[in-house]
Amino acid sequence: MSIVIFASFAWLIMILFVYMPKWLTIAEMIFLYFIVGIMTVTLFTILDVNLHWVPVTRKVEQSLALHLCRFIIIPFPVIMAASIFNSPLNIRRKWMIVALLVFVLLVGDWLMQKFELIFFRHWSMVYSIFMYPAFIFLLSMISRLYRRLDGGGIKQS
Repeated sequence: MSIVIFASFAWLIMILFVYMPKWLTIAEMIFLYFIVGIMTVTLFTILDVNLHWVPVTRKVEQSLALHLCRFIIIPFPVIMAASIFNSPLNIRRKWMIVALLVFVLLVGDWLMQKFELIFFRHWSMVYSIFMYPAFIFLLSMISRLYRRLDGGGIKQS
């Protein structure tokens, strides 16, 4: 049952991603997707394997649902938020949209906990409230650096 819920949630996020105006190029979004993938896999591994703060399920169906979270539900809103920070929108509108995307990520965390994909032992939603904006801020800074380097290469003077 959990895989159906998370697949539906992933489809909603992908549809939202498609319809959202983009202020990043496809190369920048692919680059950011891999950066987010590295960050989430590393963080989940540290929190699960090393610290045992957020152990994950060992059941097959729930594990597949967790992979949907790691590869679609978490990265896409973070990339959307980084794109919003690089947009020409006014600062108030940027923060409102980013707050909405953080809320979507928190709902994803709540669903992961509700369907027993992850278990919070020494972790709480308060930590997630600080972690996701930190991810978004770090990713927006990386995207700005990537743009300054002209897509990975150094600009010629």
